[in-house]
Amino acid sequence: MKKILFVFLIFSFATLWSQKSDQSIIKEDTSQFMTKFQNKDYDGILDMTHPAIFEKFDKETLKGLFQKMLEDNEEFQMEIIDTDKLTFEVSEVMKTKDTKYAFVTHPMKMKMTFKNQKFDDSQKEMMVNMMEVQGMKTKFLNENSLEMSKQSMMIAMNDASTKNQWKYLNYDETNPLYVSVVPVEIMKKAKSYYADFLIKNKENAN
Repeated sequence: MKKILFVFLIFSFATLWSQKSDQSIIKEDTSQFMTKFQNKDYDGILDMTHPAIFEKFDKETLKGLFQKMLEDNEEFQMEIIDTDKLTFEVSEVMKTKDTKYAFVTHPMKMKMTFKNQKFDDSQKEMMVNMMEVQGMKTKFLNENSLEMSKQSMMIAMNDASTKNQWKYLNYDETNPLYVSVVPVEIMKKAKSYYADFLIKNKENAN
């Protein structure tokens, strides 16, 4: 009986240690991921992205989309800011038959500068309201620049296709690309987890 109890305790400790180790790796990875976004290190971002994405788009196409959004846009310039001030919360590590996964929540802040447009007070109010519907808090810095912030979530996945390394996807259930590559079981868990996360944030803000 004592031997069985000892084996159970060792197994429980090993499982707990593995959880903590995975969570530490995921937290460090997602911090690096956001820093790469701020530094416009597109190759680094794609190296950390789950390979299921590349079955839909090749890396060069995605790299071009990032560049167009963050650099080569004639209408506006967008940048991720204050990544050194972000805090990351990692869920417990869960499993499906084939995949280990976890959720990482964090705030995200962006600065957007319009190159050919200036906003008067009524237009600013309309833009703030429009962004709020998208879940973003927005404030104008001047007549053509604004800051946007939101509570975001990433999904960490570890499976055969990643060679048992952690790779990442941004949670966005409105994005058909996300829906097409994330397993249904994980999507359901992600939706529930993110909703609970937003509710807790709202309660803590009141």
